[in-house]
This record gives sequence, structure tokens and C-alpha cells, in this order.
Amino acid sequence: MKKILKILPNVLLIMLVAYIVLMKICPEKINKFLGYQTFVILTDSMEPVIPTGSAVLVKNLKDDEEPKEGDIVSFRVDRLGEDAVFTHYYCGTETEEDGSTRYLTQGATAERPDDYITHRQDIIGTYVFHIPYVGRIVLFLKSPFALIELGIIMIIMIIYQLLWDKFDKEEQAEKEKQETSESQRDEKILLP
Repeated sequence: MKKILKILPNVLLIMLVAYIVLMKICPEKINKFLGYQTFVILTDSMEPVIPTGSAVLVKNLKDDEEPKEGDIVSFRVDRLGEDAVFTHYYCGTETEEDGSTRYLTQGATAERPDDYITHRQDIIGTYVFHIPYVGRIVLFLKSPFALIELGIIMIIMIIYQLLWDKFDKEEQAEKEKQETSESQRDEKILLP
């Protein structure tokens, strides 16, 4: 049991680093495989329901799945020429002049639907839960600096584990040596 507790932090750290690296290399494949994605709430548009800086877990919608009115959904938008992901309430659909269906979304305190034109292919998934303020940590872990720092921590933990094992072996050998010398001394005392 002690051995498992010793290596558990190393295993968790390796899994975290592997997840972060894989998310950098092939995020779409990982998200599709897991069926869930995480996003960070960067604005106050969902306050007080979801605080700014929260990490939200979103269940991916299948191609044939539709969100229900009142669901909180995460969706892609073109915000000032850059792709962004927002998490707002889904409040219905409307047919546009060209015949396409527009999905209406709205922030928690907004009085009217968003101006963003959102179609079904833009909707990523539905909200499952959030963890307040953890988003700041998630943003840090996505940064290149975090990868370097996690790598350094992992190397330190591996060195620590190797040294700990070495000292354990030396201590065990010393104990065995003392026990052997004590038993030999006891045998000499018992033999007249």
C-alpha cells in the first residue's frame, strides 16, 4: 500500500502531462474520444450562474442531437475576426432569410439574444457542471511555460523517487547488517 501511495503522484503527474501534450497535438481527436470538453469562462456574461474564471465541463452533442431550450450550451463564434467559444443559454431557433436555421443564445443577465449568428454546426455541446476559479489554472496549464514547468517538476519527482529508493535500500541493508551482527553476538553469549 505504501508503495502505491509513493508512485501515485508520479502517475497522476505523468497522466496530466500526457493529457496536456495530447491536447496540444490533436485536441479534436481527444475531445471526440472522451465525449467531453472543458472551457474557461472569460467574461461575466453568465454571472451569477457561472462565475468568471470557472472551468466548465461540456458534453459533446452528437450530429443528430439538438439542444433543449433553456440548456446552457458552448458554441463557436467569430468574435472580431478571431474564433472564440462562448457558453450561454440556448433559447430557440429562427429561420433566416436564406432559409437556414439560426440558433439563438443569450447570456444569463442579457435582455435579448446574442447578435452572433450561430448555426447547428457551431454548437459544441451542453453544460454539465462548472468548478469556480479553476479556469485560471487551466489557462496556465495550457501555456507553454506550464509545460516547461511541469516537465521540470516531473524530472525532480523522478530524481526524488530514485534517491528515495536508494536510501531505502541502504537503510534496509544497514538494518540487516545490524540484525546479523546482533544475532551473532547473541549466539556467542549463549555458547559457553
